[in-house]
Amino acid sequence: MAAAEQPGDLSPEDFVYGEEDFVLQGAGWEGEPGSAPSRFDRALLDSWNDRMERGFFRYRLGPLPTRVLPGPMRMVAQLNVKRGTERRPPQAIRSLRQPFDPRDFNFTRIRPGEVLLRLRRAADGGPEPPDHLLVAINVSPLERGHVLLLPEPARALPQALTAPLLRGGLEAALLSAHPGFRVGFNSLGGCASVNHLHLHAFYLGCALLVESAPAQPLCPRGRLSFLRGVPAPAFLFYAAGPAGLEALARDVCRAAEHVADTGLAYNV
Repeated sequence: MAAAEQPGDLSPEDFVYGEEDFVLQGAGWEGEPGSAPSRFDRALLDSWNDRMERGFFRYRLGPLPTRVLPGPMRMVAQLNVKRGTERRPPQAIRSLRQPFDPRDFNFTRIRPGEVLLRLRRAADGGPEPPDHLLVAINVSPLERGHVLLLPEPARALPQALTAPLLRGGLEAALLSAHPGFRVGFNSLGGCASVNHLHLHAFYLGCALLVESAPAQPLCPRGRLSFLRGVPAPAFLFYAAGPAGLEALARDVCRAAEHVADTGLAYNV
């Protein structure tokens, strides 16, 4: 049965959260103490698995052979053949400032059943909550739980990082109790395949070098450091807690603008 013909209510769940939902202590890997999934993890993975069973993806995601390569970089390698053969071809990127083109594939064209959650922070008297984010499946998944975080697709924003989107993505990361829940941004020219504003998120079963690489502080308060011993030049932006996420998101976006102005693609 085609996905569009599958029975059942596929409306996205409204996921309203507050600071009390943030997981601020280190979580354990699966099977370790403190490894119980959060409310967010359960909502995301339950609906993601449901869409996999209903056939909304381009392929079924089976076991992915994974290994950490020898050497100081401890690169994580996975074999995902169908991602390479069955995904939608990436769009042609001609400029880091390429405008949104409605003629190309974009996220206004995704099927309603591909949207899992609508993330919205409850007003709690603190900083202005970020715009709500749609959590949609990536139909060509890299890993378990691979989703896209979309800030109101109808606004037709190109793939240029904004502070509200980044703050929302950081808060999504804090909602997960899984230590391998990753949130990231690819700029145009930096492996972005769709020129429509989005973040990626998925669950990875391995720690990454960037989490433990030595950092050289670049300012007195330690909010900005330079990472050493990683595969590419990288900066580390730091916030002491949720109250600092808004300023951190602004700082990262200012740095991203500067990097793009020099003609360099980037990843966050």
